[in-house]
Amino acid sequence: MPKDVVLEQDIIETGGNKFTVTRIPTATTSGSWFVIHDAFEVWAAMAADDFSGKIIGWRCPPREEDRAEIENAIKKAFGIPVQC
Repeated sequence: MPKDVVLEQDIIETGGNKFTVTRIPTATTSGSWFVIHDAFEVWAAMAADDFSGKIIGWRCPPREEDRAEIENAIKKAFGIPVQC
């Protein structure tokens, strides 16, 4: 039977660009997918542990030189710990 799932959404800004990010909880209690998109296209998705801030993986990851800035912007927007 389908269940109700609450999604959260915010806008991040990195490198002078604004992106919409939608948080989709996973089946586990500690993880989420963060889908980076605009109204017409999904750009990427990042999986993270909501409690530790550990990045689990990416689908269609951004360029390596942009990745940390995007990860930290998402963590800040959704109140996820930033790992040192």
